[in-house]
Amino acid sequence: MAIQEITFHNETDIKVQAQVFARTRLIGTYSTKSGQSCKIEMETAGQDIFFRDGTTGREIARKLDNRLKSLTISKEAGGWYVISED
Repeated sequence: MAIQEITFHNETDIKVQAQVFARTRLIGTYSTKSGQSCKIEMETAGQDIFFRDGTTGREIARKLDNRLKSLTISKEAGGWYVISED
């Protein structure tokens, strides 16, 4: 099966953990500090990615059925975390 790489950019002020799921099975965990990027490897497109505060474990955002090649998580002025396509 082909491996798909997704580039994840953390533009928040916190450490962010990305957890990749295929249905209910956890298949990968990736962590980045503020201002860093990482490559997330997925076996197929369409898997779910949950983003958590790396310190508290609180879920801050999610991208379900992901098919993007590059994405950025940032924090808006109102305190909301936003995932955008690059």
